[in-house]
Amino acid sequence: MKAYLLLILILANGVCAQTKSEVTDSARFSSNLKQAELYKETDRKKSVQYNEEALSIAQKNNKKLDEAACLDLKGYILNKDNKFGTALQCYLAAFVLVENLENYDKSWFSGKAGVPHYRLRLLANIHQNFAHVMRATGNNENALFHYRESESLFKKIGDRESFISIMFMGAVYIDLNKLDSALVYEKMAEQLLNQTEDKKYGCIVYRFTGDIYFKQGNMRLAKKYYKMGILSANAEGNLSGLMNNHVGLARYYMAEKQKDSSRFYARKVLKGFSSLKGNSAKDIDVGVAYEIMFQAYLLNGEVDSTLKYMQLAIIAKDSINKEKVSNLAVFQSLSFKEQLRLQQLEKEKELMENKFRTNSMMAGLVVVIIFGLLLYRNNRRKQKANKVLEAAFSNLQTTQNQLIQSEKMASLGELIAGIAHEIQNPLNFVNNFSEGSVDLARELKEEVAANRNLSPEEKTDFESVADLLIQNQEKINHHGKRADAIVKGMLQHSRGSSGQKVHTDVNALADEFLRISYHGLRAKDKSFNALMKTNFDDSLDKINLIPQDIGRVILNLVTNAFYAVNEKQKVCKAELVGPGRIYEPTVSISTKKLGHKVEITVSDNGDGIPQKILDKIFQPFFTTKPSGQGTGLGLSLSYDIITKGHNGDFSVETKEGEGSSFIVTLPI
Repeated sequence: MKAYLLLILILANGVCAQTKSEVTDSARFSSNLKQAELYKETDRKKSVQYNEEALSIAQKNNKKLDEAACLDLKGYILNKDNKFGTALQCYLAAFVLVENLENYDKSWFSGKAGVPHYRLRLLANIHQNFAHVMRATGNNENALFHYRESESLFKKIGDRESFISIMFMGAVYIDLNKLDSALVYEKMAEQLLNQTEDKKYGCIVYRFTGDIYFKQGNMRLAKKYYKMGILSANAEGNLSGLMNNHVGLARYYMAEKQKDSSRFYARKVLKGFSSLKGNSAKDIDVGVAYEIMFQAYLLNGEVDSTLKYMQLAIIAKDSINKEKVSNLAVFQSLSFKEQLRLQQLEKEKELMENKFRTNSMMAGLVVVIIFGLLLYRNNRRKQKANKVLEAAFSNLQTTQNQLIQSEKMASLGELIAGIAHEIQNPLNFVNNFSEGSVDLARELKEEVAANRNLSPEEKTDFESVADLLIQNQEKINHHGKRADAIVKGMLQHSRGSSGQKVHTDVNALADEFLRISYHGLRAKDKSFNALMKTNFDDSLDKINLIPQDIGRVILNLVTNAFYAVNEKQKVCKAELVGPGRIYEPTVSISTKKLGHKVEITVSDNGDGIPQKILDKIFQPFFTTKPSGQGTGLGLSLSYDIITKGHNGDFSVETKEGEGSSFIVTLPI
């Protein structure tokens, strides 16, 4: 009986707690959050201000689901500004609040179907925005998982916004260059879009579909969808979507060599970018706008304008890439284990607070004092933990920057070692023939001094000696020029990439970096030896690429191949690996023209790559080399150079115990 009375008192107390102040807070919260949503795409500075006010009100009134909604919006804005690490923290905190069963009734917003409906819709939205962060940081598998979770939850509550997740799943498959799968998802999204009254995402669906057809070479349909995207963006007043479709149409006209049209849409892109407000301009990469202008003027043969926008594009791209690399380092420092630990801490904190709140209602002033002391202790612990985490994050970021610099210096060191070896032979010629020339000159001088009246035979002898001197000097001159050419060529490759594509002989580039890598390793380890094989396609013409970047890729692959065969040689030293055969370390490189593509293959007969780690080799900082011998950045940087910088493909074929082949495919 007492228990029932206590329950009735608690319920009555909860009803009475809805004071006039709380009603006012509810209205203020609703107004601020709606304003934050309204400005999130057009003026993110205002959106942040309104959202922070709403978050403060929700936290003050212990409205956990509404707090999660504010954190979700905050993460969305941070992701738009490329602040991936802090965005991730917002979403993890939001997940904890939404998934806690005790928070179901702690909300001012209930939706048409009550709190459970509101909770599921909020959870679906968090999954969708979490997937945006995963996609932005290249974690495509995680992005697909969370987009699917979001789609499933939206369908469960009968919300047609599930097509947004489907649309972005198509975008992930575009990033993965799986165009057939991407087209399936974008067609599904288009079909669902046609069933909804709200068409604000139409320009995005049409742009993604246009990109797919453009990459597939279906120019007619690419042009059609870009124009549909422009019409949709104009109808909805979506300037960001309008510019993205203008970019697609400008590239279409460039591919079709239509000079006037390409320049017309390039100018529209630049004009549209300059009209964007504040942080919303970050939705469109200014480097893209300048790059489109540069390519349009290049197509039209306008040299001054071409150089102007090329320089602006390089400066803008460099600035944006530095910001993204910095923010990506913060994101990567949050390991999955740390995420789980933070979630568990938040759950334990919430459970403890709920327990203290209940005890305070029943036990009175003493329990309130104890609760206050415990809360103070926990706050102190949290402050100490935050300081430790901040120090750890700072150390991780410093270490990552050092690793990236180490990777760059390692490649430069190999180049320098190669230069030293290559220049040694011509310098030996210079030294030897110089010494011989000096001796012959002295001999000639002594003979002339001793015999002033020379016979014809003696004259002939002196002429022979003079001829030898001339030949030696010619060889000295020839090899001196050769040494100069080697130094200039190697130093050019050791410099940073200009980012400008030039017509390059791929066969010569591959052969050069094969030799550089070999001699670089020989310079570090005189006992190292391996057989080098080349098989170059003589029909291959020069192709348009960034030679410094492709050279780094080839150098990395060949160096890895030499490392693999050298490690196997150490294990199999003097052991028979077949009937009457001793293991012979072999690295080969070949080129092949395949229609409108060129294939570069680097193979070795090492131990191959185990299947259990095959899907990890392109991840940043993953390496199987001993500590201090590898940074784990080589293949990751190479993959980005090929797939993002040159729109090519990068794959690997391997068999444990027999070797590996890395295959680079570049468009001609």
